[in-house]
Amino acid sequence: MRLPIVITACAGAAICLMGLAGLSQAQPPKAGAGDAVLLELFTSQGCSSCPPADELLADYSKKPGVITLSFSVDYWNYLGWHDTLSSPESSERQREYAHTRGDGRVYTPQVVVDGISHVNGANAAAIDMAIRKATMRLKNVRVPITMHAEGNTLVIDIDAAPKASSMRAATVWLAVAKEKETVAITRGENRGKKITYTHPVKDLTPIGMWKGEKITFRLPLKDLQTIGGDCLVAMLQVENAGPVLGVAAYERM
Repeated sequence: MRLPIVITACAGAAICLMGLAGLSQAQPPKAGAGDAVLLELFTSQGCSSCPPADELLADYSKKPGVITLSFSVDYWNYLGWHDTLSSPESSERQREYAHTRGDGRVYTPQVVVDGISHVNGANAAAIDMAIRKATMRLKNVRVPITMHAEGNTLVIDIDAAPKASSMRAATVWLAVAKEKETVAITRGENRGKKITYTHPVKDLTPIGMWKGEKITFRLPLKDLQTIGGDCLVAMLQVENAGPVLGVAAYERM
């Protein structure tokens, strides 16, 4: 989806909502600007090992300083059940991570932490360890992101790079997701189960580039609403599948 974008450069995330119309009533982010961690779960309705990971992601979404997204892959659809949330784009994002890391590991349930490491999505201890390692590794390159509404316009403000950071170029991504979506599965490995997915992604679009300086993006909320999501996530990521330098979350009061 192509969105009209106004970009303002200044010399010098994620929005989780009950509805996009309430953006102007957003409260402060879950974590201080620039220090939140992003968990991306790659899952499938056709994977019998995935439901525990889907539940665990819901738990992490409630933790301060943690922002979550769920990507349903399409490569298990041959097992007797077509994942209703799956897309080839989700599978491709997972493969891009594996290629960038150089390990080639593509599986479900897989959690990618801040774009730099992967662990079993059903293993809380492994996820906690990966979060600690990512926090240490990226602490000197984190970039604050803030988001707010001005009338019918979504405003995304991205700060300048820390003075000591060598990372001065990154892609600005905007994900549109549902707060939650429950699916009754009638065939395949999870037959008879009703599974709730937290922040399943409906659309992920690169909206511009960041080059180390403060920059502002303005997007029309009306166009974002047509995608069908009630959660917006903005992230600053090196290239397409590198380290996530910044991400933030807001919730409507």
